[in-house]
Amino acid sequence: MRKSVLLTVLLTALTACAAPTVEPAVSQYNGDSVSIQLDGGALMFASDQDRAAVNAKADARAVEICQRGHRKRAEFTSTRNIPTGQYTYVIERLYLCLN
Repeated sequence: MRKSVLLTVLLTALTACAAPTVEPAVSQYNGDSVSIQLDGGALMFASDQDRAAVNAKADARAVEICQRGHRKRAEFTSTRNIPTGQYTYVIERLYLCLN
């Protein structure tokens, strides 16, 4: 019994330390700019390396969306936090689609 409780506690602790899996979501695109949203709650306690990886995924997604239109590249311009509840928020990254 003690071994199973200890094993459950250890697995829970290891799961809490795992890197967050945050997928970027396109929230707005008008041909000249694109906004990508990320789950702020999942990134709140993430390491700098994990945040950099998620931001790189957002950058790649923005480039992909901008290339679908008449523009060639996406340039990051700003970020803002949008509250979605009392303790939750999304991070919105704005990119300009440039030639």
